[in-house]
Amino acid sequence: MTSEEIMKLKERIYSGLDMVIERAEKIGRAKTEYSLEELYMMTDIVKDSAEAFKDLAKAHKYFSEHSIERY
Repeated sequence: MTSEEIMKLKERIYSGLDMVIERAEKIGRAKTEYSLEELYMMTDIVKDSAEAFKDLAKAHKYFSEHSIERY
């Protein structure tokens, strides 16, 4: 995995999180309360995105320490 590929994946994760935040703001402006299902879905997406970003950071660290040609 090259640095460019890692940066593209990072940007995709960020854009996904931006979409969730924009949706939360839109719902927040339209109504005063969230349903538990809406809260669960948004927090689950944010949690999954954070895990993906953490795994991406681990991959970046691993590839920066070890030559990819060896595999």
